[in-house]
Amino acid sequence: MNKMDELRWVRVFTPTHIPKYLVEQIKKRDYSVEDFFKYHDSICLRQGKEGPTLNPYSHLYVMANPENLTKGFLWLSIDPLSKDIVIQTYSVDKDYWKEGGAVDKLATFVKEFRSNGDLNKIYWITNYPGHSMRHGFKRSKSVLMEYNEEK
Repeated sequence: MNKMDELRWVRVFTPTHIPKYLVEQIKKRDYSVEDFFKYHDSICLRQGKEGPTLNPYSHLYVMANPENLTKGFLWLSIDPLSKDIVIQTYSVDKDYWKEGGAVDKLATFVKEFRSNGDLNKIYWITNYPGHSMRHGFKRSKSVLMEYNEEK
């Protein structure tokens, strides 16, 4: 059995369940680890008339092992107009990289999420498109453009 198979997805309402090293290992991120945690502390829940509820447009999941230790996490958002999913960040403990299956586990989860939520396309913002393409993702017709004014 692949070690990835022992992990289960759990939606969380605070980033405190995510070990700091899982955010630190994300290469080429444009934010600090501290800012990641501050942002998710403010976005996971929304205050409504009945009290706090989970934000329907920003989802934070951990991947827990049988001992309930977090071994990975996923942050995805939903565009409420297009009903598209954007995988913002996905990070898995290095101990689970050896056997592979991390991207397959993600793809299976997000495809099921899309189907259950009656959502449309799935986009993944990644620095490694070749790796994603080996797992069924393809280059989008849309291209992410960046403007970075030099200071």
